Amino acid sequence: MQPVGTDSSSGVLVPLRVGVILSPPSPLAGGATSGVVSNPAVAEFCSALSSAMGVEVSAGVYPDYLALLDAMNDGHVDLAWLPPVLALRAASKGKTVPVALPLREAVEWFSAALFTREDSPIGSLQDLSSSSVAWVDPQSASGYLVIRAWMLSQGIDLHVAFGKEHFLGSHDAVVEAVLRGAVDVGATYAHLGEDMKGVRSAGWGDTKVRVLALAGPIPSDVVAASVRLPVPVIRFIRDVLVHKMTDDLRKACRALFNAEGFVAAESEHMAPLVDLLNHFEDGARRHISGIPPSVR
Repeated sequence: MQPVGTDSSSGVLVPLRVGVILSPPSPLAGGATSGVVSNPAVAEFCSALSSAMGVEVSAGVYPDYLALLDAMNDGHVDLAWLPPVLALRAASKGKTVPVALPLREAVEWFSAALFTREDSPIGSLQDLSSSSVAWVDPQSASGYLVIRAWMLSQGIDLHVAFGKEHFLGSHDAVVEAVLRGAVDVGATYAHLGEDMKGVRSAGWGDTKVRVLALAGPIPSDVVAASVRLPVPVIRFIRDVLVHKMTDDLRKACRALFNAEGFVAAESEHMAPLVDLLNHFEDGARRHISGIPPSVR
C-alpha cells in the first residue's frame, strides 16, 4: 500500500483520503454502506481541498465511527470529521491528532444545558428526584453525553436524579416535550456569550426557560488527522483550512460542515472534555455513532 501524505523518497504529497459518516442520527434508522461517497457536499469538499492543496483528495463513507477509526488505524483514511468526545478519546489513545475546529457564527464552542420550564417547581439540581428527562439520543454530546458526565463529576447520583428517561431523536423534540410538560427536564445545546456565562442562543430559541446546569464549553466537532500522516502534512492541512481558504473551499465547508471557516485545534479547546473524560459512562461509550453533534 502506498504511504499517505508524502513520498519519503521525494517529499512530494501523495493522495489523501477523507472519511465521513453519513448515517442518520437515529441508530434505528439504518446507516450508510462503506464505499465511495456520492454525497454532493462531500464530493465538493474533496474537490475544493484537492485544488487548495495541490494533491488528489478522495473520500469514503462508513456506517459508524468504529468502522471509521478502524480505517484510520489501518491507513485507509487520513482525515476524518469527528464528534468532540470521540475525537478526544482517539487522540488520548494516540490514534488521531485534532487539526481544526469549524467556526459557526464566529464561534467554535457549544455547551450542554439541562433545562426545565420557567414555571417548573424544579429550581435547581438539588430538586431533581426521580424526575422524568428527555434526551436527544445516546450519541448526542450536547443532548446526552456531556451533561451526564458533568453531573457525575459533581457527585450527582443519576439514578436518584432521574426516573423515566426518554430518547426523542432531536433537539426540537426534547424542547417540545419539556415545554408542554410531558417531561420534567431535558438536555440540549447552548451557545454562550463572549463572557462565556450568559446563554446567547440555545435549542429552546426565544422561549423563556430555567437553566439548571451548563457543561462545557467544548468544541462542536473536530477535523482530525491520522497519526500515520507526517507532521508537516498535518500542519499543511491545518494551514490550508485555517489560513488559506479559497472561495471554493469556503463554499464547500459551508455546505458540508455548515461552517464559515476553521480555527486551529488547541489544547485549550479540549481541556473541558479532558476533565470529564473519566466520567463518561461505559454504556454511552458503546453508543458513539451517528453524525457529529454540531448538526444535530
